[in-house]
Amino acid sequence: MKASKQFYVDRGLAVAKSFGSKYVEFATPASSVKLALYGRRAAAKDAGISPDGTGSHRIVIGSDAGPFTDPDGFAWAA
Repeated sequence: MKASKQFYVDRGLAVAKSFGSKYVEFATPASSVKLALYGRRAAAKDAGISPDGTGSHRIVIGSDAGPFTDPDGFAWAA
């Protein structure tokens, strides 16, 4: 969580809320969509699925920060 949080802060995202290694929410004032980091179990609970996971674990996120892959392996597209 710490490395992922720092990764996004280094790319200009401001932290809106942070609860240690449990949860980080980034400020997105001009958007109705929020970017937040959860641990695997908390994310699974929030989504109502098993934390063991099944199916695809891929996601592509678009941003104006240019293309990159974050520390969690998610590909960001420009």
